[in-house]
Amino acid sequence: MNKIAQILLLAALAVTILGAQQASAPVFEGKNTLVRPLNYREWVFVGSSRGLSYAANPPVQSPASGMGEMYHNIYMKPESYREFARTGKFPEGTVLAMEVASADTRREPGLQGSYEKDFVGLEVSVKDSSRFVGGWAYYSFSDGIGSSYKAKAEPFPASAGCVSCHKQNAATDNVFTQFYPVLRAARQK
Repeated sequence: MNKIAQILLLAALAVTILGAQQASAPVFEGKNTLVRPLNYREWVFVGSSRGLSYAANPPVQSPASGMGEMYHNIYMKPESYREFARTGKFPEGTVLAMEVASADTRREPGLQGSYEKDFVGLEVSVKDSSRFVGGWAYYSFSDGIGSSYKAKAEPFPASAGCVSCHKQNAATDNVFTQFYPVLRAARQK
């Protein structure tokens, strides 16, 4: 292979690697506006919960109202997962996406149980200590049940309940690792 071909090959490889690294980092517009991650369903699935809440008096949710217990599916950027598995710490740039789905049930002969019905929300947390007081920010890309997700979002204010709840109740650096056996198992390696 001649020198020019080698240089072009190395340049193409560098562009590919840099592009992949940039694509996985959280993307902001301005200071704090987060652009919705598009490929979060391809990330590491770290856990799911249904109806889990720290609220002292959670709102009554009934299947008849269309607001039964929701499924919360949590995805994490692969490189952040690998770093957490290696060190037990969430690195700067960690992004976790929580997609919320409505629940429905089937009760018929041979088929009984609960399943996810419709996507109803997307919330994302980002660790960036240089950008956010306390290190983490929380975003909602949802406009309500039945709507599509917004392309970008502003962080919840520091006074929002999710901020203090994560700080007070999360087992590891504002993340509810106590509910995600995938993260607990990774940390024990």
